[in-house]
Amino acid sequence: MTSARLFKFFALLSLSAAAIAGWLWHTTGEAPEPWLIRIATVACFAALLLAVINPETRPRLMLRFLAALFALFALIAFAADISRPAGSDGSVLGVSLLRYLDMYAPSFVEGLERIVSRSIASGAWDPFLTTLMSLPASLIFLLLAIGAGYLGRPRRRVRIFVNDY
Repeated sequence: MTSARLFKFFALLSLSAAAIAGWLWHTTGEAPEPWLIRIATVACFAALLLAVINPETRPRLMLRFLAALFALFALIAFAADISRPAGSDGSVLGVSLLRYLDMYAPSFVEGLERIVSRSIASGAWDPFLTTLMSLPASLIFLLLAIGAGYLGRPRRRVRIFVNDY
């Protein structure tokens, strides 16, 4: 089985599991089973991983767009950090992504914490995601821009010339 077929399989599995979860949620009015959400999440990550690894299925245009978008977010966060007055100790530290989200979308942070704690694991939110989101927002977006830009780079064309005599 080729990686392109695996990509299609995992993408179809992810979409179908998400559609079933959404349909169950709509018809019953209750949250879908956590195992269904886990299957959709794992299949989505597997499809994304296969899409990024395989040079034939890599969505280069989308990755370049995301790299530009993340770079713009990094620039805006960096400009907000350097225009802020220095702290009480005289240092200018970047504001963390978690703090930005707490300031502008507190209900999103609470909902994200509930979803991650219920569907993935209870320990995934507190030590892992809060530590990651406590980094400066400009650094997080810069790393995302570099990663998406690297993965979205143009494929190198190899020209092979064979001289037959």
